[in-house]
Amino acid sequence: MCGLPYLILMTSSSQDAYQALRDYLNGLLNPSLADQALADVPAALRPGLEAFMAGKTEYQGEAGQRMIYAADLAAWAADLIYGAGLTAPLPLATVDVAALRAATLWHAA
Repeated sequence: MCGLPYLILMTSSSQDAYQALRDYLNGLLNPSLADQALADVPAALRPGLEAFMAGKTEYQGEAGQRMIYAADLAAWAADLIYGAGLTAPLPLATVDVAALRAATLWHAA
């Protein structure tokens, strides 16, 4: 098996979803990232972020929305990428690729 214990086959749409997810999470590691409203986090990832934020400080934005500090977003993304991973399976077919790409572009701006 050429050193690989297993092989995962993904469809092109699953590959797109996986790449969009990775790009979004890597974007959160950007040190110049601003604080973000919880509502701006893609819906598929919001429950995991809410669980991660349990006991951590949040604040209300000007419009009354729940705001997450950029440092907490970066810590959560790092935990997903390099640490514990997702708390529950995320079927790639349910990922809104367009929303992830839009959120990733927003981070880069």
